[in-house]
Amino acid sequence: MKILASVAIAASLALPLSAIQAQKADIVVSSNRSIERFAEDISRDLDRHLQSPTPLRSQVQESGVAQVLFQCGPDGKPANITMYRGASSLAVNRLAKRAVSKIKVLHPLPSGLSEDQLYLANIIIANSPVQHAQLSRQLQKREAQRLASGKDLRKIFAFNVRNTPST
Repeated sequence: MKILASVAIAASLALPLSAIQAQKADIVVSSNRSIERFAEDISRDLDRHLQSPTPLRSQVQESGVAQVLFQCGPDGKPANITMYRGASSLAVNRLAKRAVSKIKVLHPLPSGLSEDQLYLANIIIANSPVQHAQLSRQLQKREAQRLASGKDLRKIFAFNVRNTPST
């Protein structure tokens, strides 16, 4: 990102002042990162935070599906983090919100996503593969309801994260 910024600054200094003043359009720098790669990167980052040993993670023995809504702040970090639809376990909800707050950076955003985009992290915390399969079906129903609602909830960029112990 610093390299792109330096190149843009150097290019603007190379232009004559009149050309800069005549230019009315904003310069937009977009990422070559695909939306699929973006979702994979964020999911991997979230999964790392869900797996890392913390006092909160070691206390969570429950399971559930937590859907955490957030936006990208000006610094590229998650902002306005709220629970869209939580699990019945408060510990699972706290763990999910904490993992979202620990995402390193969302920037650069792929083309097609705006700065005011809403994101929905669908997080499954399961204690076994069987439980994960059950919770996945529950999440599928929730997502089908959200998409069928006809509200602006369809414009949310949703991605899934699972946290299941390895077998």
